Amino acid sequence: MGMIPEDKNFLKESHADHKRITVSEMGNNSTILSQRDFLPGWVSAVVPTHNRSALLINALESIRNQSYRPIEIVVVDDGSTDDTAEIFHEWANRHDNPELLTARLICGQSNQGANTARNRGIAESRGEFIAFLDSDDQWLPQKLSKQIPILQQNEDIGGVYCGMRNIDLTTGEKETDSPRAYPEGDLLRQLLIHDVTEATSAWVVRKECFSRVGKFDVSLPARQDWDMWIRLSEKYRIGCVPEILVEQGNHPGERVRSKTHREIEAHQTIFNKYAFLRIGFPFWVSLQARSAMYRRRGRVYFHRGISGKKAFVMYLLAILVWPFNFDSYAAFIGMILSTELRRKIRSKWNRVFGRTRLAIKTH
Repeated sequence: MGMIPEDKNFLKESHADHKRITVSEMGNNSTILSQRDFLPGWVSAVVPTHNRSALLINALESIRNQSYRPIEIVVVDDGSTDDTAEIFHEWANRHDNPELLTARLICGQSNQGANTARNRGIAESRGEFIAFLDSDDQWLPQKLSKQIPILQQNEDIGGVYCGMRNIDLTTGEKETDSPRAYPEGDLLRQLLIHDVTEATSAWVVRKECFSRVGKFDVSLPARQDWDMWIRLSEKYRIGCVPEILVEQGNHPGERVRSKTHREIEAHQTIFNKYAFLRIGFPFWVSLQARSAMYRRRGRVYFHRGISGKKAFVMYLLAILVWPFNFDSYAAFIGMILSTELRRKIRSKWNRVFGRTRLAIKTH
């Protein structure tokens, strides 16, 4: 197992800290933590879940199969009405190991959304590092052992992400991997334009960072992850492992981003929210950000079958505002192509240009 602390006293002390945790079995079954419950070297895997008991086990198993230890699993039940609690406790009773792998269920809150659950998990986690995993996603075994050393060796890096690929949870079919750019370092300028990283399941963040940048903004209707990475990149450098280490589950269940009006509103809100940060950059950064916002709206309108006319207008605006982004032209031309042809062209093109600015992100 990679990255297991060799200091046996460390493990004994960590075990003692684990025993000091008091779990309220009354009321809402919430866990009460104090500042002394900090576990150096541990990763807290925060798993928000809502009525996904059938998928939760796969997520938990992907954590258990990590080559990194020690790990604290914190599952936050966001008001589930299925057998999530029973499934979790049955799994935890089989695999809990206080010195290397612990598991806790935080429950009692009403259904308030994944980001409220993530914030609860952050608050109640004890690990030095916090990694996020949605209950319909899975980590590949080397994920943490490849990310954590980057944080341990670079104090100025606040978070590390990795690559992801989609997997159809009905058929098991996996998305074909194609080359893409994995930017790292000072990403504030790029993130002010659009999200150049990945979703939460790809990330590990130092817990101490949240005391500086705050937690996920639950007032946003969507894209709280992108908002978080902007704030994180304002204070810290960002690290990256440039390979696929997460499989993101696609299924008939609804994801937040499928709610079109919320996503459009979120992009507009984030664009306005960080106007003050763009002032510190050349004027064309604001033009690029506005163009990216229009392009994203066009994708939402077109790929979700809402309005081809609105998509046409948005893509045209994206080009007019900033005519130097190849992705806007690809999106515009893609409107006249079939879905399958678009994907084939995108895949072949990105095999050559996927790591450059000529990459096509449009599906």
